[in-house]
Amino acid sequence: MRSLQRCTLALSGLLLISTSGFATPPPAGVPYLDEMAGDWLPMKDVANPPDVHNFNQMLVVGRDLTSFYCNPGGLFTHTKNPEIQWNAGYPLVRVAFDGVEFPAVETRWHAYRALRRNLDCYGLVVETDTRMVNEQRGVLCRITATNATAKPLKTKITLLVPGLLQADGVGVVNRTQRANFVSVVRPARKPDSVTTETNGVCWNWAVSLPPGGKVELGFVAGDEKVSLAAQTDARVAGWVARFDAVMDECESVWEQRWADAFTPGNKHFSGSLPVLKTADAALCRNYYMGALTMLILERTQFPVSPRSFITSGERGDGIQYYWDASMQATAWALLEPAGMKATLRRWLVQNARSGAHTSVATPHGYDTNDYDKITGYAFNACTIFKTADEYLRVTGDRAFLDEKLEHGKTVLERMDAFATDWETLPKGPHGLVDYGKNGNLLECAPAYINCVPSLNAQDVWMMRRAAQWHALHGETARAKELEAKAAAFLPAVLGLYKSGMGVWNAYHIDGTLVELRHCVDFIYIADALKNDLTPMQKSEMNAFVKRELFMRDWMRAMSQQDASADHSTRPDHSPTGAYDGWIPLTVGAMWRLDDPKAAFDFYRRTAIVTKEGPFAQAREFYGPNKKDFDAPVRVALRGACMKECISGAAFCDVVINTFFGFSPSPDGSTLVCDPQTPRPFQGTLTGIRYGGHLLQLIATSQGVHVSKNP
Repeated sequence: MRSLQRCTLALSGLLLISTSGFATPPPAGVPYLDEMAGDWLPMKDVANPPDVHNFNQMLVVGRDLTSFYCNPGGLFTHTKNPEIQWNAGYPLVRVAFDGVEFPAVETRWHAYRALRRNLDCYGLVVETDTRMVNEQRGVLCRITATNATAKPLKTKITLLVPGLLQADGVGVVNRTQRANFVSVVRPARKPDSVTTETNGVCWNWAVSLPPGGKVELGFVAGDEKVSLAAQTDARVAGWVARFDAVMDECESVWEQRWADAFTPGNKHFSGSLPVLKTADAALCRNYYMGALTMLILERTQFPVSPRSFITSGERGDGIQYYWDASMQATAWALLEPAGMKATLRRWLVQNARSGAHTSVATPHGYDTNDYDKITGYAFNACTIFKTADEYLRVTGDRAFLDEKLEHGKTVLERMDAFATDWETLPKGPHGLVDYGKNGNLLECAPAYINCVPSLNAQDVWMMRRAAQWHALHGETARAKELEAKAAAFLPAVLGLYKSGMGVWNAYHIDGTLVELRHCVDFIYIADALKNDLTPMQKSEMNAFVKRELFMRDWMRAMSQQDASADHSTRPDHSPTGAYDGWIPLTVGAMWRLDDPKAAFDFYRRTAIVTKEGPFAQAREFYGPNKKDFDAPVRVALRGACMKECISGAAFCDVVINTFFGFSPSPDGSTLVCDPQTPRPFQGTLTGIRYGGHLLQLIATSQGVHVSKNP
């Protein structure tokens, strides 16, 4: 394999350059991209099959050996039927051996390809390799069939392609798969014969293989608007002419992007991620898989920034959900500060009370309506605020506070507006803020409505943090005013705690006090009020999570003892599983509530789920023992769960800002928030840029030591 060749060259000290077909190797300590691949898994146990991204679009492979779903501009169908969750986009090409189509029995994820195989196709071992052309509308699939018997074997291999035969008697064009678009499919090797059927074209090869002999076939597909049919055909023909080289380039582009992400001064990103060096394999795996999840969702074609990070590839082009994206804020500020700043200019003009997301495909515009209640996601205000706060602290770019945005307000004025948005929202008992109904909050947790503790706690935190930014800005009167407002509001929030249980209550708007047993309160209250909680409260909260949410390999977002448990089944927010972002956020919260060892131990245990690949929207427990502590876990498909989600980058974030504690104060006087806390691991983070310098953080049982990069 090329990756093995590259490793050999790297060890020999030879320079590797992209013009030779190879990419620059990653910095020392960073695993090679192929080391980040998933395991071979039985397809029957995989609910959400492997996918491939090319920094513009994505595809998901089918359960046979060659078909795939790729629909540029919107793969997700918004249907509740998981069997038709994806738009096909391209014709579904299928392979047959002596007239029989075999299923993919096993599958394996790589960053740049998806593998499928069946070890017994009439004596053949068949493996397929599906890749996407970098930043272009093109898909390549290589089919390798090996004679696994002790005798010579003859077989007829057929590729069935829906569409019409072109004039050259080989290529297939399809204008019915997707309205107003044309797809062109061509074989990588000229077939021995071509036949047509009612539903498409068959390319046939008569193959004779000695024992152990193999044959490689393949095809290339491309699509575009109907008016560009000729250009699309020419593009596909060009890829066919260079089939093996283009397959290699799909890998080398990804390898280069991976190396760039950890290289200060690289030619692609405006920053870089720190390199983690540790002997702890599970810690290393989760950290780098979090970073890889972020790169998978990079998109380079949008006007807001040429280096943007979308929420999930299946959604419409350029969609960013504020809540999800806020969970990668530390890594974002380090890796791509220029793109993050450009994105924040768009976020900070948005109406926090409406919608749930923005689009990096739209460089201007915002909602100017004056809503008297939350009509979109209730977490918009705090997650936009938190992301801006993280950018300011990690980059030290305080001048951004004075920048005027599209609507004429400054960044600091908008942060103040988000921090105090609660003041004019509807109120419930004790003046607590009504944050709306189920659709405004967790969507599938019926009792999680109205005056929820998580967001009321965040109001306190935002006012306190906004006060710090005002004080640094010389506006001491406003800073004192915000501090006083936070102090006055705090008792009502703390009054929602259920003593002895480690959980929190919410007031419904009718005055009913309802117990909640959900991780979201644990996360956002620990984040906001860690210094306001008593040692007993912290201990009880941690005990609740360890007792009712943590399982062997994953966690439940909601306790099975929650009153709504039987009515909540979506994998991301219910007892059936958890949104992937909840795991690192819960771990970070537990660390802040003075139990770093338990937090770290659980974080390590979850590394086993990456055998399936990167972090997703949600993972679910499945099988007959799905309610047990040791239930198996997989990436969910039901409940409209996406294959990857940007919140998975929080597995990288929590290592940087919690395990190593890199969390600069607004004034820059401290860089590590808890340097004296003994670390339950040993390791270094190198290449953290702050204040014009590259820093190294060393974690030991004595705490964290900061120095300049060696």
